[in-house]
Amino acid sequence: MEYKDLLNSHLKYGTTEKDIISDKGFEHILENVVIAPWWRHNMFDSINYRVEKINDQLYNFYSDDLSFSYIEIRNIGAPAIMDYVMALGVTKCKNLVFVGSTGSLDENIKIGDIVIPEYSICGDGASRYLNPNLEDEFLKKEYPSKEMTNKLLSLLDNKKIKYHRVPNFSVDNIFAQFMHIDKILELGSKTIEMETANVFKCCKVMNMNVVAIFCVSDNTVLNKSLYSGRTDEENEYRHKVRYEIFPNLIVELFKKLK
Repeated sequence: MEYKDLLNSHLKYGTTEKDIISDKGFEHILENVVIAPWWRHNMFDSINYRVEKINDQLYNFYSDDLSFSYIEIRNIGAPAIMDYVMALGVTKCKNLVFVGSTGSLDENIKIGDIVIPEYSICGDGASRYLNPNLEDEFLKKEYPSKEMTNKLLSLLDNKKIKYHRVPNFSVDNIFAQFMHIDKILELGSKTIEMETANVFKCCKVMNMNVVAIFCVSDNTVLNKSLYSGRTDEENEYRHKVRYEIFPNLIVELFKKLK
């Protein structure tokens, strides 16, 4: 399926590209975009940028040498984020950075660690809507943009920032995922989250650059889940990575893409 096929289907039922953009205030979207299912734009408070609020979910950041948009969905899962990502195809957006939390399925990937997914295995149902005739997408691998990912990895290496590059699984439900951890491990997954298989597929359809940066929020195999087991020290480290390392890393990545 091509992006123009999706746009033509909208037009068939009376919706234009202008309608798609104005629905979310996306006429103000810049070339560089950060999208987050749950994290708020205040993660960038530590950098000296002018912030313009477009609406409750869209914020633009400006400095003398760089500008970027930040979209905070305030919801989780592929169906929630897909509408926002697909709408970016009719905006100025060229480069998309997905930021969010991931769960570790490896005892060596600790809470607070940075993870860059090598690929994400589809465990969602929303992605099949990007296939002709609703072809099944389940358990297929989706990849981030190679060049953009390599530039991110180069930045991490040059700064000597510890990270893990691993296969990831994008699940549809948090509560029920524990029943299927053994199967997900059999597939080679080292981390688990809810959106990036879909985000990567969306961007492939739109021919848009995309990369994902995770911060580990929990570790299932060490009995440190979202529900229990995490220490104050682990949460403090995670907070430091999210608010101190991520903002500068993302800004420098966008500058390398100029």
